Amino acid sequence: MILEGGMRCMIYLDSEVGKLREIMMHVPGKELEIVNENNYRSYLFSSVVDPNEFKKEITDLIDLYKKEGVKINLVQDLEDKPNGVYARDPFLMTPKGAIIANFKYDVRRGEEKVYEEYLNKLNVPIVKKMQNNEIFEGGNALILRKDVALVGIGERNNKSGVESFISLLRDMGFNNIFVIQTPIARIHIDEYVSQINEDTIITIRQMFPWDVANELKNLGFNIITVEYSDISTNLKTKLCLNTVALEPNKILIGEGCDPIRKVLEENAVDVLEIKIDEIVKGGGGIHCVTGQIKRDLISN
Repeated sequence: MILEGGMRCMIYLDSEVGKLREIMMHVPGKELEIVNENNYRSYLFSSVVDPNEFKKEITDLIDLYKKEGVKINLVQDLEDKPNGVYARDPFLMTPKGAIIANFKYDVRRGEEKVYEEYLNKLNVPIVKKMQNNEIFEGGNALILRKDVALVGIGERNNKSGVESFISLLRDMGFNNIFVIQTPIARIHIDEYVSQINEDTIITIRQMFPWDVANELKNLGFNIITVEYSDISTNLKTKLCLNTVALEPNKILIGEGCDPIRKVLEENAVDVLEIKIDEIVKGGGGIHCVTGQIKRDLISN
């Protein structure tokens, strides 16, 4: 893309599945020790975690990404933010740059400023900073194609935040932006919607709205569904669709997600697994701890 005056504008990503090139992550340290039996719910955790094991799961994930040729940018300065490891939420990358989040909960506020500082160091343009009553978190939106996006509205994204997101994407040329009501049992839509190639998503049949599914099908998307009962038997399997595509049809998922793995492999998807037993106790999965910056483009 060339701007006026001959300046070249980088396109950062136009999907969740173009080959993953660059990400931002945080390796947690002493901040995990803040979370204890008396306050874990206040910090939005489902239980107390083992800090050493949590850190190992993150470093193992980083090592896997490195083996896949992904550039890792490590974020520091989050010693008082136990949720700061969930790097997807403080920002959302669009084709033209990053949207900076505005968190609903006090325990998460401030994370977005740290991630914004690191994005600035990488010379990534900030295209929007959510303000005042615009509540918006990066995990509650997905860019599927250069003209197609999904955004959740619910506990973590309010009406003002969603409207601001829609306005911004429309200015970028997105003609198809679908608003999905986030179920009360879920935080973000990336808990139950995952893109696996250029024109395919996988989701929970009982959660995804039929009207949006129909619209996506009209746009050429295939929709693979799994049953709610297959992934909601325990904490870990609730986040089995919180996946990251390393490239089209090559998906990274958490261990213990056999029903999802089976469905993916039946659809010719190469599945890699990694242990995330401690990570999920903080309310997020692989997608949540991965701040995506750059992917290969899938659109012309």
